Amino acid sequence: MNTTSTLNEIHRLQTGFQILAALQLTGYLWPQEAVIQDGAKYDFIVVGAGSGGCVVANRLSEIKNINVLLIEAGGDPPIESVIPSLNLFMKVSKVDWNYTSVPDVMMKYMKNQVVQVTRGKMLGGTSSINFMAYTRGNSQDYDTWAKIINDTTWKWENVLPYFIKSERLDESDLNCVNKELHGTEGYLGVSTQHSDATSEYLKAFSEVGHDIEYGINGDKPVGFSEPLFTIANGIRQSAALAFLSKFQDRANLHVLKNALVTKILFDDNKCATGVELILNDRLMTIRATKEVIVSAGAINSPQLLMLSGVGPRQHLKHKNIKVTSDLPVGQKMQDHINVLVLHKMGKATLNKKPADPLKSPLPLILGYAALNKTQKYPDYEIMTLIINDKNDFMPFCVFFLSLKDEICQDYYDHSGDRQLMYTLMSYLYPKARGQILLNTTNARDQPLIYPNYLTEEKDIENLEKYVKDYLKVTNSSFFKSVNSELIIPRACNCVPDQNFWKCYVKCLVIPGYHFSGTCAMGEVVDSRLRVYGVKKLRVVDASVMPRIPGAHTNAPTIMIGEKAADMIKDEHELLLLQNLKPN
Repeated sequence: MNTTSTLNEIHRLQTGFQILAALQLTGYLWPQEAVIQDGAKYDFIVVGAGSGGCVVANRLSEIKNINVLLIEAGGDPPIESVIPSLNLFMKVSKVDWNYTSVPDVMMKYMKNQVVQVTRGKMLGGTSSINFMAYTRGNSQDYDTWAKIINDTTWKWENVLPYFIKSERLDESDLNCVNKELHGTEGYLGVSTQHSDATSEYLKAFSEVGHDIEYGINGDKPVGFSEPLFTIANGIRQSAALAFLSKFQDRANLHVLKNALVTKILFDDNKCATGVELILNDRLMTIRATKEVIVSAGAINSPQLLMLSGVGPRQHLKHKNIKVTSDLPVGQKMQDHINVLVLHKMGKATLNKKPADPLKSPLPLILGYAALNKTQKYPDYEIMTLIINDKNDFMPFCVFFLSLKDEICQDYYDHSGDRQLMYTLMSYLYPKARGQILLNTTNARDQPLIYPNYLTEEKDIENLEKYVKDYLKVTNSSFFKSVNSELIIPRACNCVPDQNFWKCYVKCLVIPGYHFSGTCAMGEVVDSRLRVYGVKKLRVVDASVMPRIPGAHTNAPTIMIGEKAADMIKDEHELLLLQNLKPN
């Protein structure tokens, strides 16, 4: 197998899925298209049906006499979103925004020196396209948020109830966790996808000093385990499935699909009054009597705010956009920084039984580790997949990770007939900050995305330390018994000297795809997520995070949506009407 044949096979399968899409096999799961008129009015307009937007729209529409319009730029999630094992094939497709970063010489081993910024463009947003890990972060994350914004309601003890509120943990997993920290009655199905293949690996991590903890989403932030996934009954639990599918008959919840919001409208008092959008190539205006809530994600939310005159004054003036509020929108973008680590392990199993497509595609271990063993929060995360056949690794390398062909071919050629342990070692709290800028004033054009990975020397030093700490697992009995071997691509040109590990991490750096912080609390929005300098405008998504949490960002964003909905109800005195819930 070579990289060209791998890509051709992926594209052939994607074409097949496009043909299947015409059958609308999953169409029954999603809300009907709203029928709207130019100039229509709603109490709340929610822009973006991602992890934050679906939650807010659901919770606000619990109140019978409140009309909510949820606007999504994409359409319904396809079958490859619903079936957990097929998520790889949604990248670079019609359900992906297909954004790329500005070329960066520091990413010279990625194709075209760009990061493919994979984001879901469909109901559920990126929760419909991600790898489904359910991770919350640790208490230090949220206590730090509370300190940054001087608001104790964001402390761990106060946001934990919102995590619990959303969650419906599978009963079979309850005995493995602290029951007081998990929910069983929420809308978001969560479960462990157990595999016997992980047991020897977990023993190896334990042998070199890592705790095996099945409660790392609660009071034990450091440890290794099989993770929880947003999968239930063999179906991906996207935000759309969890918070829209069962409620599609609510008469006061209106879902508009394939509509691109181009501008937020303000009156002379800087009150948000509605939005302009494009639907079927027609420009329309929709009015909000109470609030406009922007939940378009960490890339599109800052773009929309800046197109509407909310952003850095000099940048907006350069684009001839009237400044409504001068704020650092799009600045200080954050992401986790990953490094790929690939080991040859035991001999591959021949004639292996095909995997269940309704489960996570490969056996997986998720671990959190700290260099200082007394520290109560992790420095890095490892996500380890156990791959029996090297042919299964190639699609990850050449398509999902988008590494250069010569890197992936080196990996393949040196894998032999061995099983592979494919690990993404993730630096959880990097110093580097990126930014989002407008490219043009056309909302259809992607913004300029500058992730700025590896621009801080301290980040490179820490990545070296964390990779070396992780590699201690190779001293375990199991790794020695299978004669494990770290594969180092020749194309990296790393020579065995004092700079070897610096060369290694620079060659195999991978984005975390957890973009956040571009409309941060304390800088762009206040602690109640209201945009500074204007009225009746709020942001509810990962962009408001003042510091990236030590977790995949889906579950924290759903928590933000739950908390935001309560704050909105409180401010508009809607809690008094909570007993008027529709079915």
